[in-house]
This record gives sequence, C-alpha cells and structure tokens, in this order.
Amino acid sequence: MNAMQENESRVVLAAYGDSLVAGWGLAQRDGLVPRLEAELAASGPCHVPGVRVLDFGVSGDTSLDGLERLDAVLAARPRAVLLEFGANDCYQGIPVKETRAALERMIAALLGAGAGIFLAGWRTRADMFSPCSDDPDLAGLTPIAPPEFNNGYVKRSNALHGELAAKFGLPFMPHILDPLDGQPGCFQADGVHPSAKGAAVLAGFLAPLLAPLLLSPSSK
Repeated sequence: MNAMQENESRVVLAAYGDSLVAGWGLAQRDGLVPRLEAELAASGPCHVPGVRVLDFGVSGDTSLDGLERLDAVLAARPRAVLLEFGANDCYQGIPVKETRAALERMIAALLGAGAGIFLAGWRTRADMFSPCSDDPDLAGLTPIAPPEFNNGYVKRSNALHGELAAKFGLPFMPHILDPLDGQPGCFQADGVHPSAKGAAVLAGFLAPLLAPLLLSPSSK
C-alpha cells in the first residue's frame, strides 16, 4: 500500500476542543486522545479498524479560538469529530451568542465536509465566581466575574449545546465531565481537569458513542 492509499484507508477521529481534549497537566500518553484511540483500536464492540485519533485540543481555547483552527481540522479529513468547546467561553464571560455563532460555523463546515459530529457540552455553575468557590490559581479562573456572567448567562450557556444538537441532529452529552462525577481520583487538584484515571474513564465512556460515527461509511 502506498502512502496515498494508506492515507485514504485511515479512519480519522478529530478530537477538537480545549484543555479537556488536550490533556492539560498529564503526560502525553495519559491524555484523552491516546486513551480514546486505544479504546477504539482494541478488540470488542467498539473496535474501529485502522482508527487514528488526532489531537486538535488547545488548552485555554474558547470556541472563537477554536474556529480559527477549523481549516486544519478539515484538512485532516476526519470521518468523525468529537467537538468540545465551552468551558473557557464561560470563564471569560464571552457572550453566548458569540459562542453559538462560532460553534454553528464549525458544525456547518464539518457536516458539509461529510464528517459525523459528537457534541460534548459544558455545564457551568452559577457560583463559579463566588468567594467560597473561586481560586485564581485553579483552572484559569479570575477573582472577579466577567460582566456577562450572571444567572441569565448561566442558563443560556447551559442550554446552548442541547439546542445546537437539536438544530443539527447531532448526538451529544450535556456535560463532558459527567462520566467522572462521584468517582474518586478522576480529577487533578483543580477539580476540573481529568487525572490520568479520569481520562481513561472518559475514554471508556466516549468510545461506544463515537464508534458508530466512525464505522458509518464516509460520505466524502
């Protein structure tokens, strides 16, 4: 098989998001991307022959930052995309309409290129910036809430991914970290970023949800 044929035979999953995709604070081998590739490559019901999971996660990225990297994701010609943005938008108080517009542009372009999309949401807390819960040294939080951050903002932000999933007919999960809830040892010290154990748990949860998108015939 020559290089061109090998490239055409790859089944590519693009993991496209922020630090939760990039594996912030972890050794490269312990991050979500390699764990997810191992889950999908292993024999069993989630096995996807020839799968490669490409890391398009950048720590600190908002959805607007991610949009600037869309061409690189499209150039990889993924069969499916794990799309995960929102946490940093909330931390920075980016208007929800701007986050929505950026995500809609990503989704439309990826679907137009024939990629399946699994949308991973983010659920923020109304007390994110309260004195009892905020620590400027953890998870990139700032001591003072952005002007946009209020109860209305939280409500709109938490509804966003579900609304987009309904509009575009996408499979989704409301909050990327829900599979780790209540499981000891799954978070780093900041309580936000998954530990090596947490990344493994999350990969195990996501693999059966992503496999059907990867096993579907490519429309490209």
